[in-house]
Amino acid sequence: MRKLLRAALFVAGSSLTASAAFAHHAATGLYDRATPAAVKGTIVSVFWRNPHVRLTLSVAGAGGAAETWEVETGSVNTLERMGVTADRFNVGDRLEVSGYAGRNGRKIIFAQEVVAANGESLPLGGGGGGDITQRYARPEQVAAGRALDSGPAKDIFRVWVPMLLPNTGAGGTTYPLTPAALAARKVYDPAQDPALRCQPPGMPAAMDNPYPIAFEQRGDDIVLRLEEWDGVRTIHLGAAANAAAAQPSRMGYSVGRWDGNTLVVETQRIDYPYFDDLGTPQSGDIRISERFTLQPEARKLTWEARIVDPKNFTEPVAQKIEWQWIPGHTIKPFDCALATDRN
Repeated sequence: MRKLLRAALFVAGSSLTASAAFAHHAATGLYDRATPAAVKGTIVSVFWRNPHVRLTLSVAGAGGAAETWEVETGSVNTLERMGVTADRFNVGDRLEVSGYAGRNGRKIIFAQEVVAANGESLPLGGGGGGDITQRYARPEQVAAGRALDSGPAKDIFRVWVPMLLPNTGAGGTTYPLTPAALAARKVYDPAQDPALRCQPPGMPAAMDNPYPIAFEQRGDDIVLRLEEWDGVRTIHLGAAANAAAAQPSRMGYSVGRWDGNTLVVETQRIDYPYFDDLGTPQSGDIRISERFTLQPEARKLTWEARIVDPKNFTEPVAQKIEWQWIPGHTIKPFDCALATDRN
């Protein structure tokens, strides 16, 4: 998932860097990153909810006839971290939008830039690739956080913000797929993406996201909170852990142990059909070996995973994610809503 081919929404008068995971929530299948598009129109409605903010524009089409276009951009959480709030977008505002075109002639666009009626725009996108530190390391956010938590990070039990995410999917990685998996992926319809129905992903896709995570100690277990989708994973430690007796679930059953500064986790019993948002299948036999390593400076956390699924991969797949600790960040509610639930 989360190929992190950045798309940015720029609004006049804002200090906006709304870099969004372009291939997130069906954007990979619904939009063609190689085909630019631009429209001018008037805002008819605003959908200010996760997983992605959406605007409806009335656009003058051929012969002057009105057309309805859907404009999609990043999540509410991303925009708000960049200082952008819902009052930036009002029904009746005129906008010029440029970005990625919808596939198959759909009147949809994934916004790269928005220019207001007065001609102002602020193209402050957050850089390409998987590095998204600019979203979280803005000086004013770091300064505000120091008053809340100025001590050094000594262990993993903190809120961590992403530095580098897997360059998976969207053409970024070619998986070693079996013939059956290749066939399933070819017929996958992006409209089937569960995210479009506010259904969160399972493991390991749940880890591949551009939002903060937090570890908490709860009794003998470790709870891993994921901001995206308000996700929660429980990592069972100790002799009581019993994966064989666990019922399959979206997040699977995770058993952990400590190896120095590394939390080693084995996850299985996963009941989720997709490995990513491109329709790559995964089976109930999938197993994930994870290593969460606190780096020597104690301000960086690295996740390395080895994923085995013989029914869909001809060899193990490796993934890596890096997070950093920046004081003051919290886990925000995700609170997904369907795009049909417009105000």
